Formats: sequence, structure tokens, C-alpha cells
Amino acid sequence: MLFSFLLYNNIQGQTGDIEGNVYFRNGVPAEFVTVYVINESSHSYTSSDSMGYFQFKNIPYGEHQLGFKHMLREAENLNLSLDKSLVNIDHTLDFNETIEMKEVLVEGESYKTEVETMGYAVNVVEMKEIELQSLQATEVLDRTSGVRIRQNGGMGSRINFNINGLSGNDIKVFINDSPISSFGPSFSISSIPTTMIERIEVYKGVVPVTLAGDALGGAINIILKEDFDRDKLEAFYSYGSFNTHQLSASGKKYVPNSGLVFEGSLFHNNSDNNYKVWGNQVYTTDPMTGDITYLKATRFHDTYTSSGVKLDVGIINKPWADKLMVGTVLSSLNRDIQHGATMESVYGNRNAEQKTNLISLTYNSNNLLPENKLSLELFSSCSHLKRQIMDTIPLMYDWDGKTKEQYDFDGKFLGYFKYMSGAEAGDPTLEENIEKVYIGRATTSYRITNQQKFTVNFLHTRFIRDSSDPLRHIDIRDLDDTRYSNRSILGFGYNVKFLEDKLETSLFYKYFNQNIQIIEYLLEGSDEVLLNDVERSVLARGLGATISYELFPKFIILISAENSFRLPVARELFGNLAQNLEPNYDLKPERSKNFNFGATLGTFTFAKHEIRFKFNAFIRDTEDKIKRNVREDDTDETTEYINDDSYLSRGFDADLFYSFNRKLDLVSNLSIFNSRFNTQYDETGLAYTWYRDRERNAPFYTANIDLGYTLLNLFQDDSRTKLMANYSYVHWFYRDWESLGGAGKDIIPTQKVYNLGVSHTFPNKKLSISFDAKNILNRQVFDNYALQRPGRALYFKINYSFI
Repeated sequence: MLFSFLLYNNIQGQTGDIEGNVYFRNGVPAEFVTVYVINESSHSYTSSDSMGYFQFKNIPYGEHQLGFKHMLREAENLNLSLDKSLVNIDHTLDFNETIEMKEVLVEGESYKTEVETMGYAVNVVEMKEIELQSLQATEVLDRTSGVRIRQNGGMGSRINFNINGLSGNDIKVFINDSPISSFGPSFSISSIPTTMIERIEVYKGVVPVTLAGDALGGAINIILKEDFDRDKLEAFYSYGSFNTHQLSASGKKYVPNSGLVFEGSLFHNNSDNNYKVWGNQVYTTDPMTGDITYLKATRFHDTYTSSGVKLDVGIINKPWADKLMVGTVLSSLNRDIQHGATMESVYGNRNAEQKTNLISLTYNSNNLLPENKLSLELFSSCSHLKRQIMDTIPLMYDWDGKTKEQYDFDGKFLGYFKYMSGAEAGDPTLEENIEKVYIGRATTSYRITNQQKFTVNFLHTRFIRDSSDPLRHIDIRDLDDTRYSNRSILGFGYNVKFLEDKLETSLFYKYFNQNIQIIEYLLEGSDEVLLNDVERSVLARGLGATISYELFPKFIILISAENSFRLPVARELFGNLAQNLEPNYDLKPERSKNFNFGATLGTFTFAKHEIRFKFNAFIRDTEDKIKRNVREDDTDETTEYINDDSYLSRGFDADLFYSFNRKLDLVSNLSIFNSRFNTQYDETGLAYTWYRDRERNAPFYTANIDLGYTLLNLFQDDSRTKLMANYSYVHWFYRDWESLGGAGKDIIPTQKVYNLGVSHTFPNKKLSISFDAKNILNRQVFDNYALQRPGRALYFKINYSFI
């Protein structure tokens, strides 16, 4: 009696966790099983995921009843004694998975299915499985249909998105529906660890009005994990080729009684990027004879380091607010610059660094009126970025990493070749840019009826850049050199459903307003200072619509169309010396008429087989396309953005998903987009030679195949091992206009890349390890104007969840 009394008092008030997996009798993981814990004082419910996994947190110690309820079947119960911090339960249901059961399962739409059937051409990439691999978010996107990631090199290099023929800043990137530009370049899609991401939404063509922005060719919306009401502490570390290190940690603490939430995350990325490059732009020059020797060289000046910390504190789950959070982001990066706009100009001393500080405020509420008719979402941020470019040494380098030597006719050493300008990429500079970005976003939705909703979205961005350089003339340095940009975008959307919700349509209207001002002082001659003051405004309007119709069960037709604009961004207008970009203050907005027609079929289930198919065809008619200029001389160190007349693009992409027994998964996609120059005469009336030519330096035929196989209990009971393989194909394309030149035209060759991976999750579900081999055949992979990306690389990654 005394022992029982002492034991009771010892465990009184203590809590533990219950987790486990539920299976059908044939061993298949059982999804959507309602699992519940019942005791005398409380009831807790959850649902099993696609692997049959379930979890309960903070359950009081004592005797409980654990129940399992699957659709129309009778509940199955078992008794459980919780007397330690963690109890693991595996339960096998007393029946097999059947076709009838599967038909019932697909009645409940997941968020992924709901988004992909709203009328937009959109893919939702869930990161639950992917986060275990040594992959960056950019690599995941590059395997998505219709998407091609164009990168200037290895880790940290400039990234350009291409979605169905439209590219660059036509494609807007968001974090939790807010423009990623407010977070600073060092907190970017290439640096955010996949462990911090819940899912990625990829919109191709028409973009919802709730994403406040002027995306013209599509949008990428990164949704970060926000399970605020669960305590969490986890970390990962990855090491691999080219001395690449990636580290990330994140944690959350929730105080139920007060609703307080504390969240923090950090990351650190580092790589030497010292991979091999070769080709007709990689050579050395003999200092005596001038003969050129082509070689396979190691990149020797391309180190990249980035770090960041994100902290948030706030209150959730209150009658007056679903979420009220104050946050800050501190990030920095340092980057060596290996070459100019092409690989012809080799650098050995030029580098850049930047630091970003940001504060933000977020407010969400979905129950401002009875019956949750009115929702409001507010976001504002203020960021301060300091960027510096350092280029003061004029020595010339060859691809062997050595400075170019100079000799006379008798072989006497005269010194080293130097750039006449005094630096590697122009005049010597220590230019420092201070950029301030203020963003305010408001989104409100009013549900008129269960079938009708009205949405208003407003985004305002103010950009200010101040520049200074201690190496400039004193008269210039003491004067102001400031660039301003103000952008406002107002959107209205109306969504309505008909025919028992089988037909859903949305209409939207957008109003764009941009004002830019440049106050710049230039030196003419020896003394005279000339003021360059530019100010102009742009107004534009866009509209569009989407239709989704369930023609037959599991067969949905999707149509979307828009006539819209894209305003030039600060980087295009004002340039960026760190990226070898000159300014172009005369850029006009880009305009495009976009049309998408697609369909989704499935998911269809036959015994242990599942299959789903998606198709999307599109037309893009684009005018004044904003593109990076291609100089006639490949050795130019810098370039700029220009308005490149008009293009007409047609194409399609298709996705196929197949699963057997939920263990073997096959995902394949195909994308073909035919973008052609569509302006016959220039401003003087002369005919363009390349009229109707395919767009230069743009891939037009890509394909991907992902294969995965899951093994349960391979090395240990309750463990999980997944084998993965990926094949990526990019068809050859012309580097310049196909009408120019005769035989032997410059092309970017066909690229076939094979990747392999394996991950293993240990029984406690806390520890996972993975190994990835990328580009295993060491194929030469190119992107923008034959800028070579890394070859074969091996990576090891470990994930651990402390809480």
C-alpha cells in the first residue's frame, strides 16, 4: 500500500509521449487511421500519416486506452500503461488494405491536392522525404516539371529561374506569401535548409492574387514549417565534395497557458567550389609565344560562406489573433569572384561581402467576424543591407591559377601583365552599397457565402540605395549618390463555386505603380562635376481568370489566363558591381499575355497500385522582355539588362506519378517550351536576321525521372531505409541565334546527369542519415552562356531531432 502511494505521488503531474506506426494486416502502412488516447480525464486524437506514423505529446502518466479507427471498420482498442518519457507502439489492423478502402481514402483532399485543383498551373513539392537528403531547395525545384534552374556556378552563385520559357525576375520568389527580397540575398532559396521548409508551391504562368507581386511567368512560394503549438529542437549537418559544409538547427517552445511562442533557427554554408572546369574558354597562354593551351583546370578563387539566424517571438491561438509574431533575421555572406560575365575573364583577387539585418511583424486572424467570414493577414519588414565589392589589384590570371608573366624577345622577365584600368573588372573600387528595403503587405478575404469569397491584397515596397567608394575622387565621394524605387501593387480577387462545387472560377485585377529616382554625380575632365538626376513613373494594369471543372470523378480540367505586367527590379535598374552588372535606368515594364490549359487525372488505385497524371499546355506572348544583354565581345567583364523586343512561347509539360504498395515510387516529368523571337523589324525598319529564331541561350526540352524504394525493418525493427535515383536530361540548345553563322555553330551540348542517394531512419525516429552521389558520371553541365557547374560530388548528411 505504501509503495503504491509513493509511486502514485512520484508520477503525478509527469507526462510522456506515445508514438508508433499502424499497418494493415498485409504489412502496408495504414494512412488516415484515427488514433486516440482515452483516460478518465481527457481525450486526445490524431491521424496516421502516409507511413502509418502517429504521435501524441505530453500525455499524463497512468493507465490509458489506445484506439484505432479506420473509416467504416470497427474500432480496435488496446490498453496502455504510460510510465516513462516515451512509449513506442506498433499496431497491425485486423484486415488488409482493399480497393474499397482506397476509394474512401481519396475523398479527403490534402492541401497539396486542394491547391493543385484550383485552376492554376501549379505543382506542390512536399519536403517531408526530401529534407533527409543532401539537397538544396534549388536542386529540388530543378527536378520539377516546367522548371529549369540556371546557375552561374557552384554554391552561392547567382540563380536564374526559368519556368515554361519565362525567366529571371519574371519569376517571383516568396517566403510564406511575402517577397523574399525583404530577407536579404544571404537568406535566399539556395541558402535556406530544406529542414526548415514545409513545402514549395510552384505556379506556372498565372499567379494567385494573394501572392502580392508582379510575377509574370510564375512564382515560387516557400512555406516554412510553422507547427508552433509543438515543442521542437532539431539539427542537421552535411559534409561533401569541394570542402562543402552545411549546418542548420531550429527549435520552438510553446507555452500553452499564455499562448507564447519562441522560435529560432540558424544555418551556416561553406564551400570552396574548387571543382574542375574545361572547354573552349578554359586555357592558358604561353608568355613567350602566345600559344593557347586548353586544360582541365580547378577553380581556385570561388570560396563561398553564408550564415544566418532567424528569431521570432509572439502569441498564437487567441480570440483576437491566430498569430502575432515579431521577428528578426541576421545574415551575412562572403564570396570570391572567379570570372566575369563569361569564363573568358579570369579573376584571382576580386571578392564581395554583404550583411543583412531585418525586423518583421506578422499578424494573422481568420475569425474577425462570426462564422470565420473575415480573415486578415498583415506583414511588414524593414531590412538594412551592407554590400561591398573589393577589386584593387590589376594582375591578370590564367586558368592554372597563376598570374600572367611578361618577357621580352630575349626571354628576360619583365614582370606581370596588368589590366590598364587598374583592377580586374574596371577601375579600382572598394564601393560600399547601403540598401534599405521597406515592405508592407496586407491581405484580407471576406467569405460572402460558402461558395463565394472576395479578396483584396496590397503590397508596397520602398528601396533606397546609397553608394560610396573611398577610391573615388574626393569631390565625388563627398556628394550624395542615391537611388530610390517605390512600388505599389493593389490586387482584387473574386472566387466562386458552382454545380455542387464541381466548377470553381476566380477573377482578379491588379494595379501597378512604380516611381524611380536616381541622383548621381559624375566627373568630367579633371574638375567639372555633372549632376545626373533621373526620375520617372510607371503605371500599369493587369487582369486574369482561372477555371477548374471536375468533368468526371478524378478528372479535373484547369484553365487560366492573364494580361499582366512586370516592373523592373532594383538590380536590373541600378546594376550590381558584385555581379558585374551595369545600371540601365531606361528599362520599361515587361508585358505578357499568358494562357494555360491543363488537366489532372487521379489518383487512381488498383489493388496495390496508385497512379496520377498531370498535363499543362501554355502560350506566352511577351513584349519588352527584360533580359541580360549578350555583348558581342565575350571578354567583356560586365553586362546590363535590356528590353529585348517580343517573344512568343508555346509548349507543354506533363507529370506522371506511380506507386506500388507505397514502397516503390516513380515520378517523371517532361517539359517542352518553344520560345521564339517575335519582332520582325527594328526601330529603323531593318529586318531582324533572327526573326522567328528560337530564343538563344535557353533550354527548351527537359525531362526528369525520380525513382524511390522504401525498405522497412532492413537493419533494425521499426527502421526505415529509402533508396533513391534521379535522371535529369537537358537537350542541346544554341548559345546564340540559330540563324547566325554557318557550320560549327556554338551550342550548349546535351546534358544527361545521374544522381543516387540512400537515407536511413533509425527506430526512435530521431536520427536519420543519408548519402548522396550527384552527377555520378562526372558529366559537363552548363548553364548561363556556358558557365560550368560542378561535376561529380559526394555528400553525407545527418539529421537529429532532440525534441
